[in-house]
Amino acid sequence: MSEERQLALLVGQAVDYAIFLMDREGFVETWNSGAQRMKGYTRDEIVGRHFSTFYTEADQARDHPAAELRIAAAEGRYEEEGWRVRKDGSRFWANIVITALHDEDGGLIGFGKVSRDLTVRRAAEEQTRARALALEAANRQLEEFRRLVSSVRDYAIFMLDPTGHVGSWNAGARHLKGYEPEEILGRHFSVFYTDEDRARRHPDGVLANAVREGRYEEEGWRVRKDGSRFWAGVTVTAVHDEDGRLTGFAKVTRDLTERKRDEEALRAAVEELRAANEELDRFASVAAHDMADPLRTISGFAEILRDAAAGEEQARTYAQHILDSSLRLTAMLQALLSFARAGAKSPGSVSVDLATAVEQVRTDLAVSIASRNVRVVVEVPEAARVLAGADDVRVILQNLVSNAIKFSDQDAPVVRIDAERREEDWRIAVHDNGPGIAPGDQGRIFGAFERARSGAAGHGLGLAICERLVERHGGRIGVDSAPGRGTTFWFILRAASAPDR
Repeated sequence: MSEERQLALLVGQAVDYAIFLMDREGFVETWNSGAQRMKGYTRDEIVGRHFSTFYTEADQARDHPAAELRIAAAEGRYEEEGWRVRKDGSRFWANIVITALHDEDGGLIGFGKVSRDLTVRRAAEEQTRARALALEAANRQLEEFRRLVSSVRDYAIFMLDPTGHVGSWNAGARHLKGYEPEEILGRHFSVFYTDEDRARRHPDGVLANAVREGRYEEEGWRVRKDGSRFWAGVTVTAVHDEDGRLTGFAKVTRDLTERKRDEEALRAAVEELRAANEELDRFASVAAHDMADPLRTISGFAEILRDAAAGEEQARTYAQHILDSSLRLTAMLQALLSFARAGAKSPGSVSVDLATAVEQVRTDLAVSIASRNVRVVVEVPEAARVLAGADDVRVILQNLVSNAIKFSDQDAPVVRIDAERREEDWRIAVHDNGPGIAPGDQGRIFGAFERARSGAAGHGLGLAICERLVERHGGRIGVDSAPGRGTTFWFILRAASAPDR
């Protein structure tokens, strides 16, 4: 077999390379099995067609195939890598070599083209390149993180090996715990814990929790090198390699001693204030109770003196002043006693019938209603029930309705009492048609000894008592008013589903 024949057989049977000949214009003249396998065309389909068929539309648009032939003709050879297109339209990354072919006289007679599919290799190279870039970026970030960690002084940040021995030590750790790196590296981190924590093997439990949950946080006492203690916020994070194996722990500690001291001081102040308020309430209750008897005595003798001085007008006037003052003081003491009782712990909540409570208050205030000829409108559903103290609801309504009677319109006074269900609550409102309350006064009227309207009579405790009673049952109270448009006092209590039996 001739050498030419052997070469032709070799080319024809090479399946990993597309090898074919083209004429001077780039039209395909031969086609081997490797070309058919790589590009998808049979010999009959491709011979006679221009080799630009294998190029992308973008390459064809910029006349790149013709440029390749020009370079190969001028330089004898052209090589590149780029995207090529199969018969089915899919793309592959190819290495191509075009060689100019000449006759014995040196004249150009065509080209030989060899292509190899490098798609798999390119993907591997890109993956390797991407990994290298990611690794480079990660190393940069790690180095930046290391520099950051090493310079941080407010946090102790260090690494532990899987058994809990210290593997790194930053400036914050040195500042917070008092150890130099050479003193602590390689030692077990339990050295930072109290004797009590070590005795109950708490450090081991911290690492076990971090392994199980991935992260563990707590606050507790820690010990410095000099033996002093500090209150620390601690976070321990388990660190794993790519295969999921535990490689150690990252531990971050912050000194929270000052915050804990502030919290304890605040708790102590709150407790002191609570005790002072309780003592004040007890004093008000005792004072009101102990002064009631002497006041009743003064009132009684003032009445006797007034009646005995029937013929002496001046003496009778003085006696009446004494009596009026003692009655006002008695009312004030009773209000103080009610205010103190309203601040006491709630005796418990029961189902209270609002309609019944409103009727009881109308009866209690019948004289006031009649004396001012007030029209009272009640719009309370029979099913309206709230969870509260029965006496508390009555006191709240009595104070609000009494205010409404007092401040309703002088010529045609009207007081309306209504209740509206709102999901799990009832909103009870008492409206009057009086002069209203200025916006600047509405924020203070629930304070003790404050009056809804300046110059109004009364002890200034009624609304404060209402607020205490409503809030001790978990409710809210408020006011809606504007000058010349009347006033609405409302309170909200949780709805009761059925009456208590």
